[in-house]
Amino acid sequence: MNQPQKLTSNNDHSKPESIIVAQDVEKWYDNNFHVLRGVNLQVHPQEVVVLMGPSGSGKSTFIRTFNALEPYQKGSITIDGIELSRDLKNIEAIRREVGMVFQQFNLFPHLRVIDNVTLAPIWVRKWSKSKAEEIAMQLLEKVGILEQSRKYPGQLSGGQQQRVAIARALAMQPKIMLFDEPTSALDPEMVREVLETMRNLADSGMTMVCVTHEVGFAREVADRVVFMDEGVIVEAATPEEFFNNPQEARTKKFLSQII
Repeated sequence: MNQPQKLTSNNDHSKPESIIVAQDVEKWYDNNFHVLRGVNLQVHPQEVVVLMGPSGSGKSTFIRTFNALEPYQKGSITIDGIELSRDLKNIEAIRREVGMVFQQFNLFPHLRVIDNVTLAPIWVRKWSKSKAEEIAMQLLEKVGILEQSRKYPGQLSGGQQQRVAIARALAMQPKIMLFDEPTSALDPEMVREVLETMRNLADSGMTMVCVTHEVGFAREVADRVVFMDEGVIVEAATPEEFFNNPQEARTKKFLSQII
């Protein structure tokens, strides 16, 4: 059986310096809309990277290529030393290491919270039900909704449902977490609790790539802010440099509209 091949440099045979390496990534929709135009990005272990940009800039599409939810036509993507290809074994190996939280919660409405969180570890990781439930309860406590474990998603607020989605992703014990505008579907009063959960996750050392327009979160939590527009990375900098001294005209225009 072919195993996913990890890539190492000639000088370091342990782990790659960057846990995510995207090189010259290009993607088209219907062969006429060029949504990603040679995008390059490297993310280091335990780094928090926030992607910002106007609607249609390609940022959500870009992070969805990291776990093959979106195919790309040119370039290369390597996740934790495994090159993303059409080989299903590589895709499955990468998806085991990459958790993702979407705009919509995508919880199973007919399953209790605890069952939503334990489903993937039992089926994919082959954990026993008792082990999966033990870890699920720890994670639900970590995201602040342990008392909701026996309820159904429809009995929870939007903020609580999104925190269940975060716990569900963490239950697979990923090395990387991707967030695709996780607060955009929430009422304003529910945004804070989800962002606080994400802050705590970042403080724990999780590698995170977040698509968000939450400026406060980006200022406080990000190690780097990356601005995308029209399918390219226009500017990348520390939060302090990005928000206080942007270099590119497109970045300045964008910030003037959201701050």
